[in-house]
Amino acid sequence: MYIKKGVNREFIVGALMVKFLIFIVFIIAVFACSQIVRKIKINDAFKSKYFAKLNSVKVSMTKASTHTSEEIVEVVDEYEQQLFDDVAAIFLASETHEMKKEQAVNIQEYVLNKMPIQTQTSLRNLDLEEWSIYWGFYHQSLEYYVGRYGVFITHVDRDGLEHQYSYRITE
Repeated sequence: MYIKKGVNREFIVGALMVKFLIFIVFIIAVFACSQIVRKIKINDAFKSKYFAKLNSVKVSMTKASTHTSEEIVEVVDEYEQQLFDDVAAIFLASETHEMKKEQAVNIQEYVLNKMPIQTQTSLRNLDLEEWSIYWGFYHQSLEYYVGRYGVFITHVDRDGLEHQYSYRITE
């Protein structure tokens, strides 16, 4: 290699190294962008296949806001709705009338473990030593209420029908 007089050899080698490093960074950036585009295409393909399979049952929910109201459509499999109704029917048929507040968490967990995964639950402590457990799955619900006069269980199924069980305390 011919080197001019007055030009430092280390400067030339350093300039070549900088160019090489810039080229390597450019290659890495191109590779990263191609991976991002590939993942977006895979994700879109998966979503289209997934949502095509889930068109079995649609449950619509409305979301009210202060200014506008939008309709949100959520896809729910029919077997999940059936599972919730079946677990609630078994719970009603068991005629549970546990009134001790200490057992509330056990009852809540026992039933929730059998419900569909998106089931919401809450344990409420009310006045006068009354309490209730509520399980909700979209438009379906199950409530176990313990009051001064007994135990009341109410289930609203996927068709909107209400089923009840009551155990009254006679004083």
